[in-house]
This record gives sequence, structure tokens and C-alpha cells, in this order.
Amino acid sequence: MAFIVAMGMILMAGICPAVLCFPDGTNEMDIVFHEHQENGTPDDSLTFASVNTDFAFSLYKKLALKNPDKNIVFSPLSISAALALVSLGAKGKTMEEILEGLKFNLTETSEADMHQGFGHLLQRLSQPEDQDQINIGNAMFIEKDLQILAEFHEKTRSLYQAEAFTADFQQAPSANFTSN
Repeated sequence: MAFIVAMGMILMAGICPAVLCFPDGTNEMDIVFHEHQENGTPDDSLTFASVNTDFAFSLYKKLALKNPDKNIVFSPLSISAALALVSLGAKGKTMEEILEGLKFNLTETSEADMHQGFGHLLQRLSQPEDQDQINIGNAMFIEKDLQILAEFHEKTRSLYQAEAFTADFQQAPSANFTSN
């Protein structure tokens, strides 16, 4: 079973460069990404895919070593996208540690390039091609008494397709969620 999971991750690694390198539709995210890519190189997409693949295999290795006799099923893209989304709101050492855990090196890939790469990948995977489509959903649950910055909220929506909901975590068993 571990072989099947590893093969699935290899297939995902093979999909990532193709999704990032061959955009064929035009919409708002493509325009944002295209404008951003004008300053980059064609290798930027391959670098992004390579870094995500490194994260996936690193995580798989750790999970497999802790659970040698068990099947392992996880979504490296979901985990890395969630951590990248969290890094949008982080600063300093916290942000550096999140990005280091994701295998990104800010001297090689800028924070903006990383977020644009995730945004483009998530957007491309959500577009139907022929009969196949992947539905991706992201959400943030924020303590009801906290205010999030408008810039953070906008970036999470445009790049990660994430909606924000407030929740009363002090009353967790009966938490009520409302959309922001």
C-alpha cells in the first residue's frame, strides 16, 4: 500500500509542472499570475513544483517512519496550501519556520512568488477540463472577538480561495460559525 501512495505522490509531482506551465484559460487569477510571471522565468513554475514535491516526500517519509506497518493516506497539496495560507498572516521567525517546513527558501523563491504559485495551482486544479474536475475548499475559522486585516482577508480569498468564518471557541461544543 505504501508503494501505491508513493506512486500517487509521484503522479501529483508530475501534474504540478504541467498545471503550472501550460495555462490555457483566462480569468482573473490567470491575469494576476501572468502579470506576476512577466518578471519571472519559465523555471519559476518548475521550481515551485519541485519544492512542493520535496515537501510531499519529506512528509511522507516522516509519516511512514512513525507508522511502518500502517497505510498512509494524506494530501500533501492540502497540507502545504493550508500552511502557506497561515504564513500569509505570520511575520518574522514564525513565517520563516513555516516556509522552512514547506521547504521554501526565501533567497531562491520570494514569498510573493510562493503565494502566487499556490494561488495559480489551486485555481487551475479547480477548473474543469473535459470531464474531470477537482473540488477544493478552504476555510479559516477565526475567534469571534478578533479582527483580521482586510489585506490578509483579500489575499486568502484571491490566492487560496479561502473563506473566513468567525467562531466562539470559548463555547466550542456549540460554536456558531458566521461568514465574514
